[in-house]
Amino acid sequence: MIGAAVAERLRPHHSLYTLGRQANLVDGVVDLSDPAQLAALKLPASDCLVHCAGVIDEDFKTDPMAAYRRATLGAEALLNAAAKSGSRRSIYISSTHVYGAQTGTKSEDSSADPQSHYALAHFCTEQIFRRHAGGGQGSFAVLRPNAVYGLPAHPESFQRWSLIPFSFPREAKGDGRITLKSSGLQKRNFVSTAAIADIVARCVDGDLAEASGVINVLGTETESVYEFAQRCRKIAEEKLGRSCTVERPQSFLSSPNAGAGSDFSIVSRFRQQRPADELNDFIRRFITLC
Repeated sequence: MIGAAVAERLRPHHSLYTLGRQANLVDGVVDLSDPAQLAALKLPASDCLVHCAGVIDEDFKTDPMAAYRRATLGAEALLNAAAKSGSRRSIYISSTHVYGAQTGTKSEDSSADPQSHYALAHFCTEQIFRRHAGGGQGSFAVLRPNAVYGLPAHPESFQRWSLIPFSFPREAKGDGRITLKSSGLQKRNFVSTAAIADIVARCVDGDLAEASGVINVLGTETESVYEFAQRCRKIAEEKLGRSCTVERPQSFLSSPNAGAGSDFSIVSRFRQQRPADELNDFIRRFITLC
């Protein structure tokens, strides 16, 4: 999903060579879980590698060893192949989960404290990019978005339907009911794939072309999970012309940890500005398409 948005953003101004697992969608077929295949890869001459194929939670449920192999040995082999093609700049799409618990204010100076296999894998990949650049093989940027949303470019292979930017609008349309699995008080910063693509473009040859290290990617809206559910409910009612409800068990609200994450926010030292209605527009379009 992110890779498709990045490619669309870069293609009008750059020559692209895309890699992935589905032959009908990319220029070169590769499997990150097979470092030997990547070691033999001969890429066309290039200036920059943009790595959007991070592992996801579902990967660790099916084959955790393969997930770590893709995140580490696969990424390292890909970096080496890109370096052989002439690439001197690398950009990796990571996650704010590398910071650990989604509480308090997280800036680029906040310490990493990954708490899950998903977060650990992203942190390991970040370190591989850092080490690669530190070895005199160019510069790198690591982009950390929070709750990413966007229309799946290829719904048939999309695996992240359980994440709230997708599950809440889907439930609102299908069931007329959005069910929270927690207190809903924890906050998220909702980041569009377009926002990520714009930062990538700035890192390739824009004002961030010399930026090195971590960049938090920001969305316009930071709100609680419950507030986001209510946003989805309201838009669904307007579009579908029928009522929708938001449910959360009261037992969650009386839990000692009910408010954990209610103070969460993401900030960045880098200038970023997004359209005010971007999140609402996504929900409207997603409800129409899903």
